[in-house]
Amino acid sequence: MQRQLGKLWLGILPLLPVTVGAPVVAALVSPAAYAQPTDSKDFEEYFKLGNDFFQGKLFDKAAEAYEKCVELNPQYKEGWYNLGIVYARLQEYRKEIAAYKKAIDVDPRYEKALYNLAIAYEDADLLQDALQTYERVEQVAPNAVDALVNQGILRARLGQLEEAVATYKKAIAKDPSLSDAWFNLGIAHSKLAEKARDEAARKLALEAEKSAYEKAVALSPSYHKGWYNLAISYNKLGMVDEEITAYEKALEIRPEYPQALFNLAYAYEEKGLKPKAVATWETYVKVAAKLPTEKEYLVTAREQLGRLKL
Repeated sequence: MQRQLGKLWLGILPLLPVTVGAPVVAALVSPAAYAQPTDSKDFEEYFKLGNDFFQGKLFDKAAEAYEKCVELNPQYKEGWYNLGIVYARLQEYRKEIAAYKKAIDVDPRYEKALYNLAIAYEDADLLQDALQTYERVEQVAPNAVDALVNQGILRARLGQLEEAVATYKKAIAKDPSLSDAWFNLGIAHSKLAEKARDEAARKLALEAEKSAYEKAVALSPSYHKGWYNLAISYNKLGMVDEEITAYEKALEIRPEYPQALFNLAYAYEEKGLKPKAVATWETYVKVAAKLPTEKEYLVTAREQLGRLKL
């Protein structure tokens, strides 16, 4: 029976913190109370004003303040960095990229600007530029494991699966407790299994996939997507009992997880557990009826449910 495998999840790590250097004012003021910039202000005052506007979610005004800051002092890397973050909030990705590049021109080893520049390149779908920038982050900060994980994800997106595996392993060597690295390592091995030229190579890749997911959920037991992908890996290896347990774990964490319900119903039926299969199909139908994305699978579920109830 065809299982609903869905899409394996790739997690992109978030931007680094908004402000750098000195924090913004401790107590926010209302927008009406903001001081208006004047040409007499020096660049640091414009920087602080930009922080105030940012904290008040007045992103257009924050951009204006930071722009004035770097106009007055083009060598102020923090001004360029915060300007890049504001442009990100405004979804002006080309301007964001240019701002981070200005910060890096001032300080070529500015780790946070390099990291966010790589993410901005991804947002602009400039994947090769993003990859090269993640490589620069690695050179500047070899222990920046988040950047290594993102580099691995990007390599996987570009089809560089062996390189992605090596990158995840490098991150894991630096921080074995990083469940995201183990999770994405499992995905890379899954894709290598799909491309394997013979059964022996495929089996090795599937075993490696399973082991990576097992490590991910051991480190993060509430990682429902880890349990889900682990269940799929057990299915590929014919380990139905373990598959059922993994889906059940995912559903303990997220009871209305439609893909896990769908696949678990099939697994119960495969083990001859008809009452559990019926109950799970019924739960799936209730959940999926509210989700447009499950429309195709809902038809299958109702057919299966009707057959089992005959």
